[in-house]
Amino acid sequence: MRCPFLDRERELEALDRAFRGRPGFVVVYGRRRIGKTRLLREWASRRGVRAVYYLAQLTSHGRNLQLMAEAARDQLGEEALTSLRPTRLTELLAIISRLGAEVIVIDEFTYWVRAYEGVLSELQEFIDLHLDKYDTLLIVSGSLVGIMERQVLGGGSPLYARATSRLKLGFLPFSCLKEVVPGWSPVDRVRLYSLIGGIPFYYCLIRGSRMLREAVRRLILDIDSPLVAERDLLLREHFREPHTYNAVLSAIARGYTTPGKIANVTGLDIGHVNKALHTLLDLGLVKRVTPFHSRRGFYRVRDPILRTWYNLVEPILSLLEIGLVSEAERRVYERLDAHTAQTWEELVGEYLEKKYAPKGYKLVGPAIRKGEEIDILLLNQKEGRAILAEAKWADATPETIEKIRRLTLRKAAAILPPELEITRIYVAVRQVKGEPPSHTITPKHIE
Repeated sequence: MRCPFLDRERELEALDRAFRGRPGFVVVYGRRRIGKTRLLREWASRRGVRAVYYLAQLTSHGRNLQLMAEAARDQLGEEALTSLRPTRLTELLAIISRLGAEVIVIDEFTYWVRAYEGVLSELQEFIDLHLDKYDTLLIVSGSLVGIMERQVLGGGSPLYARATSRLKLGFLPFSCLKEVVPGWSPVDRVRLYSLIGGIPFYYCLIRGSRMLREAVRRLILDIDSPLVAERDLLLREHFREPHTYNAVLSAIARGYTTPGKIANVTGLDIGHVNKALHTLLDLGLVKRVTPFHSRRGFYRVRDPILRTWYNLVEPILSLLEIGLVSEAERRVYERLDAHTAQTWEELVGEYLEKKYAPKGYKLVGPAIRKGEEIDILLLNQKEGRAILAEAKWADATPETIEKIRRLTLRKAAAILPPELEITRIYVAVRQVKGEPPSHTITPKHIE
């Protein structure tokens, strides 16, 4: 069953603009399995452009040149390329452009860069000296975000300021899951989103699952489940020595969320911890949360697959290894709702930010002071107004929801400046047992 192409309309429009304005140089990047290849192939197919697509390999420079020449021969139908033995990417791109390719895509370009950094200068030479001679759109994409930002887009790169357009692909929105598993309840769709986030590769794997348990088996419990190996694949792709980064990520997932606590629990030097956190932030694998009126922030695992791995997969690896799948499954479900709680809080924050951004509100995050905490705070600083929300991944009665609202109001008096006008207090829960009070949010509201 072919997986549907979801969302990405803005990215398709950006590629359309770049194509209309060619010649040009476009950089597309984002984490592995985020849908870069699918986006580029879908766009080229929809538009019917004469394109050459090459998936770069982690091999020698000469071998990549030869493989790309063969790909161009096959896709353009130009037998003259059969005997070509290119020695520089500059030369090869000029020949392909001269043969009438409207679009040239080098996918996973970072693998080529990792094998031979000189390819950056050869690409720069083509862009500076030859690209404007042809009616060609050149696109490079890559999954190694650090290499793309430092060596392709960064200030020290030979390609600095050459890109006419850059697209960094983010996660698909939660609303896309409704198309992937349409028969599911909104509650189970939130649970699923907590497992795989907005990463389309995994949507294809669970498409057709009739219920959450079937999807969990496919993702985690089956002998060929992809999530089991995903941490190692992701970290080894980014780091030659991933041990320090793994230790830091594991500590954060277990609740040690400040540099000092991470250093204590891992035994790492605080300087090494701070350096690792800085790198993980740059790669988008963790995020720093700074509460309202506080300079001391804390860290959370941002990448949904890593979050799932450390929370749910790591604790059951030994059970899976010895074939105790039923016990592993029991432990996954024992932890699943606690795991989902962070995702629920994030989804509620995103929903309220989108709802109130046109009215001048900005999502600040949590508000914490003197042992009191409010989960979500939105501020309209110009008008001195605030919107508050508490996100509880639990079922609740109308009476419980009203108690939470009153408690939130009392906490606001202790945390927020008295001059702030509180215009709304929301309570977000998994399900309401009865008629929900006004300003209640459940999963069906945010789809």
